[in-house]
Amino acid sequence: MAAASLTNQTERSDPKMMMKSKLFLAVAAAMATQATMAASVDYHGYLRSGSGGASKGGREVCFGLKAPAFGGKVGGAGRLGNECDTYGELSFDAAMGESNGVGFKLHTMLAFSQEQLKDEEKVPTAWRQTWVEATNIGGAGGALAHAGIWAGKRFYKRHDAHIADFFWSASTGPGAGIENIELGFGKFSYALMRNDDGGSASEAVTNHDFRLEGIAANEGGSIDVTLNAVAKNQVDGKNGSNGYAFGVGHNQADPFGFGGFNNLVFQVAKDAANLDQSATWLKSTDSKKSWRIVEHLVVEPKDSNWNGALFAGFGEEKLNGVKNKTMSVVVRPVYHFTDNYSLAFEAGTTSVKPDSAPTQRLSKLTIAPQLSMGKSFWARPTLRAYYTYAKWNQAAQTAAVSTANPGGVVSGKGNQFAYASKTSGSSYGVQMEAWW
Repeated sequence: MAAASLTNQTERSDPKMMMKSKLFLAVAAAMATQATMAASVDYHGYLRSGSGGASKGGREVCFGLKAPAFGGKVGGAGRLGNECDTYGELSFDAAMGESNGVGFKLHTMLAFSQEQLKDEEKVPTAWRQTWVEATNIGGAGGALAHAGIWAGKRFYKRHDAHIADFFWSASTGPGAGIENIELGFGKFSYALMRNDDGGSASEAVTNHDFRLEGIAANEGGSIDVTLNAVAKNQVDGKNGSNGYAFGVGHNQADPFGFGGFNNLVFQVAKDAANLDQSATWLKSTDSKKSWRIVEHLVVEPKDSNWNGALFAGFGEEKLNGVKNKTMSVVVRPVYHFTDNYSLAFEAGTTSVKPDSAPTQRLSKLTIAPQLSMGKSFWARPTLRAYYTYAKWNQAAQTAAVSTANPGGVVSGKGNQFAYASKTSGSSYGVQMEAWW
């Protein structure tokens, strides 16, 4: 199966190309064998891909508003049947060994995204993660017994609501830190992250990330607290802003005895600091204030054919005196006919209220028969067919239509033009989703 996936139809019909492919595979296999002998390598990742069509013709389309104070698929009122890309994250982690009880591990991740227009596409790729950690740095006991030191480019302590493809905590990028220092009532972590604005080294910010996690609360519940202090770090002559962010979240296992978990989070941010604990360079003449509440629930009752998830968010962003309020609710119940066959429903609605302008609304409904490797809500791989119907108001379409985006709330590859004067549409297709 692996060999077939590395050769396309043209290569299989050409003996010379077949010989080159076999030689490439032999060299790759030898290198992999040597790497395995040198270190224990863990290969894991995420993939999604699919194909479909739209009610106005052409390939599948996606629906979404701009959702200030949020991101991901929040503006699209959910991700099921609303993803128009092939996307992957391929991770290779290697346990390098131990020295005097201290363990060393290398982490890498290559990510790619394409528009799934044809079999061969030139795609942008990025090394999203390249970092090394040293664990158990404190020996057999004490506050540092299970602590670690790390440096490099990293996805740092990210947390997300899967059905909205939304990360409420996403401090990513180059940096270094120490994590999981045991304080007795919780674990403390500190990271220093530094990102440039759009690749410009003259416009950079330094993000001091402080976290206190796992503070015991009620039975099965814990509290996390985050604080970010952001300092401008630009070249002389550039005028940037500082900023701060604060967040508190409650995590509950087995809520109401239904299995799964629940997250309830409150966050505030100012100027160069973002709500998700990341940081962005901001001109000193600009100002930004924002806050949001996030509710994320997953239930998996025992001895039941039902499971599912809920996302709800409400927030406000005020940028240079202009205020936008966003509210979104997405629910995805799944009914399992057997351990492998299920039917997923996803319904969502998102509204955005700008200052002195009508409220923009978009609602989406998706139905998707699925074949999965198990009955859990998280069981993957999943093969699904889907039908999505979306409806939005004229205020949403008027606000979204522009020269660069003639489809308004609809995004596609050419066929979005057909929706320029519409306030509803549908999309259908098939999709695979896998993580391992």
